[in-house]
Amino acid sequence: MKKKKMLITGISGLLGSNLAYLMRDSYNILGVYHTHKVEMAGIETINIDLTSGKDVSRLIREFSPEIIVHCAAQADVDVCEEHPEDAQRINVLGTQNLIENVNGAGITLVYISTDLVYSGEKDSFSEADPVKPLNHYGTTKCQAEKEVLKKKDSLVLRTNFFGWNVQNKYSLGEWVIHELTQNREMYGFMDCFFSSIYTFELAKLLDLAIKKNLSGIYNCASSSSMSKYEFVSEIANQLNLKQNLIKPISIDEFEFKAKRNKQLSLNTRKLAKDLSIDIPPISYSIERFVEDFKKGVPEKIKSSGRHINIYPSASGIISYGQQCIDDDDINSVVETLKSEAITQGPRIREFESALCQVTDASLGVVVNSGTSALHITCLAAGISNGDEVIVPPNTFVASVNCVVYCGGKPVFVDIDPETYNISLQGIEKRINKKTRAIILVHFAGQSCDMEAIHDCVHSYEKKFGHKIYIIEDACHALGSSYKQTKVGSCAYSDMTVMSFHPIKHITTGEGGAVLTNNKELRRKLSYFRSHGITSDFDELLYKENAVDQSKYTGDKPLRNPWYYEQNCLGYNYRITEIQCALGISQLKKLDGFRQRRREIVDLYNDTFKNIEWLKTPLEKDYCDSNFHLYVLQFDFEKIRKSRAQVMLELRNKGIQTQVHYIPVYTQPYYRECFKTNEGNFPNMERYYRNCLSIPLYPMMAKAEVNKVIKDIKEIAK
Repeated sequence: MKKKKMLITGISGLLGSNLAYLMRDSYNILGVYHTHKVEMAGIETINIDLTSGKDVSRLIREFSPEIIVHCAAQADVDVCEEHPEDAQRINVLGTQNLIENVNGAGITLVYISTDLVYSGEKDSFSEADPVKPLNHYGTTKCQAEKEVLKKKDSLVLRTNFFGWNVQNKYSLGEWVIHELTQNREMYGFMDCFFSSIYTFELAKLLDLAIKKNLSGIYNCASSSSMSKYEFVSEIANQLNLKQNLIKPISIDEFEFKAKRNKQLSLNTRKLAKDLSIDIPPISYSIERFVEDFKKGVPEKIKSSGRHINIYPSASGIISYGQQCIDDDDINSVVETLKSEAITQGPRIREFESALCQVTDASLGVVVNSGTSALHITCLAAGISNGDEVIVPPNTFVASVNCVVYCGGKPVFVDIDPETYNISLQGIEKRINKKTRAIILVHFAGQSCDMEAIHDCVHSYEKKFGHKIYIIEDACHALGSSYKQTKVGSCAYSDMTVMSFHPIKHITTGEGGAVLTNNKELRRKLSYFRSHGITSDFDELLYKENAVDQSKYTGDKPLRNPWYYEQNCLGYNYRITEIQCALGISQLKKLDGFRQRRREIVDLYNDTFKNIEWLKTPLEKDYCDSNFHLYVLQFDFEKIRKSRAQVMLELRNKGIQTQVHYIPVYTQPYYRECFKTNEGNFPNMERYYRNCLSIPLYPMMAKAEVNKVIKDIKEIAK
């Protein structure tokens, strides 16, 4: 069934973004923003000034919506009081322009009004009560209502709501959680009553009202009310936050620029009757809000609907990869900078725990780079002089250098011509009794066939009678999965390495991690990260030096708090609290990043799959890839251009491309030290001659994706 076309104004606002997030599967949505750009997965967004009649006319004509939900407004009550002309222009003129262009056009119009149109002098207000706003915001909304009702069959919903902001600010509910989790005192008005409703519940009522073809004025809120002090306290209670931080006061004690209504309880019986439903009380909205908070919904909304307050490239070039940093990330770092610990503290353990939760690994050790992670992984596996480690040639040099750091010998194996990952048949040919480990690179995000490789290695362990470590280099694959298991879970390996370089799926600036399910490996990894030092009493070799034998607490000698031992040669590969704060914030957006990458990949695949001089990347049915790279294979001979020419042409059009990778064994160091050379691995070299990575990162706007597609298609002309 074809989805109806819905236009939502104010997509960057709290209600507009929440409605779009919840209703995008049911409607074909176009979201309108003006001063705050938003891009949301699954919907189109456009920058329109609703106060321009010309722009509104073009918008309605080109999109031809069947439904308009008009949320856009200057809704800051005090700002409206200080700048009444702006409020009049945005709230009234913008609405007038919409009405002029939709009247008589057969379009369903829903106008989001406010409870502030009422006087606040009664215990409860129904739609039959006269409007008597106390401030300029309420006045402009009353005027806009009159404009809306000029259109036959239009619907006005008077409401008050709370939910999740896509911008870096808080609704009342979010503010409560933020302040109390920061152990800050806050105020709650004892004498201010309202019937606020959770945005997701409001969306359900709005959708039903549209389907029932309701028109006229309705109160659309919770069926009961409470004071704002009670509201704040109930959220704190349900989240086990400190209620003693909430201070009850009168609204008269607070200095607002605009007058505020004390009593805004709304009677919703008319809406309940005409929708033939029971509208839930405000306590239910709070419960749903808290449940969604625990499920991570606010992070999903912020990552799905991206408020673009980001840092575009000064060069104007569409890069092949780019970090996605928003205000939440910045605030997380700033809060850490203001805390007591900025190097070794609680955020390191929190980041490790969050990584384990995301990947299903049991244990994690975070370090200062992916390269450091690879190095300590080889150290923990005991790689030393004379040990051989099987490696792929299609990777960055760090995946191989880590073997050499430990004195081991890298043994290259050709790649699979379809997946560009290491070949299982190649492993079977090169594995021998000197093989100590295998490093598997999940190239571009696609997992190697881990079960097959695990079974192969296990059979050779039995044959040779010693352990062969399986190490996953998953620096490209955070968020990918293999046969319903998450990459990083170590279901088929001993250790998995991640990187958090700026172009990876999440970033800590520079940073890396090793994941494992083995406590002994985790212990070794921790030592190698930090100078080989331990203060764990059970692991000290000279325990007598760790205690003051002359002093006892109970029947135990007093510990010497300064004492530590270096029990192996370690390194300073420690990551900082600042980086981990960024990593924790970034991890919350991983699902949104993944969804946007997949949308871009699907567009690329659909466009390029039928172009005879291009080959799109294959995704095996056992893998669900969180594409780190999108690598095309070009038939440069067919288009009669070299790769350098193609890269230069695209660069001149503002598109950066890259080659991933130059075969590691062709690098001068490896040719000289390990006698490798060109011609050793034909699959790798065939791939290398034709590969080119094109832009792929979550912050790519649709216009940028379309430009990349258009300019690549024109390459052969």
